[in-house]
Amino acid sequence: MATKYQLETIPVWDGIKSQSECFICDLMEKAQEDSVEFYLGSSVMNPETRVRVNTTGFCPRHTAMLVNAGHPNSMAVLWESHLQTTRESLGKVFQGLQNPKNPKKTIASLESVLSEREKGCLICSRMNDRLVRYCFTVAYLWGQDPEFRKAFEESKGFCLHHMSVILKMSLEALDAKQQKAFCQSMADLQLRNLDRTAADLVYMIEHYKSENRDKSWNGCEDAQVRAVFKEIGKGRTGR
Repeated sequence: MATKYQLETIPVWDGIKSQSECFICDLMEKAQEDSVEFYLGSSVMNPETRVRVNTTGFCPRHTAMLVNAGHPNSMAVLWESHLQTTRESLGKVFQGLQNPKNPKKTIASLESVLSEREKGCLICSRMNDRLVRYCFTVAYLWGQDPEFRKAFEESKGFCLHHMSVILKMSLEALDAKQQKAFCQSMADLQLRNLDRTAADLVYMIEHYKSENRDKSWNGCEDAQVRAVFKEIGKGRTGR
């Protein structure tokens, strides 16, 4: 079966064996770290990179991550031309503010320019490309490899956010008959693991009662963290 996506079999196989609450979340956190390092590494000296940064830029969350990544010189090089481009895009706005014939219109123009400057994000785009490939690979391997299907069914499943993306990609990775079976398999997997997560929360709550404080945690010390990320996911893009 030919695919239009590059398969990511090695990280997906490693992930499904990890017994993580959502190995897609883990892969996306790594993808985010890789992207931050890419834009603060040697690529800052590439004129094409700086052009993309000037025209598309980053969302506020990823801009903050770049600033806090501990590469001040690279960030200065990256942002010098970006700031200049922003300054140029605001030229007419500042003229309007200095000669305010119609303050309401000029202020609206300012909001529009700033909104447009923050609309794109190179890191979000890179992460989304990875996410699509990872999720497509999950569904593709489920349909092609019985051993992967077994590992899938024995895993701890996914966060609800990435469950939705995987199911969407399965419409492209699987034929019609496989799609129905995959939906059933995913539903069984997720319900089983949501019930496990909920039971861990109950155990944690009970453990905090005075009569239970000497009992073993049974691995539920972080039940609230796992439950939150099981629902909303982590390592997500800013979009």
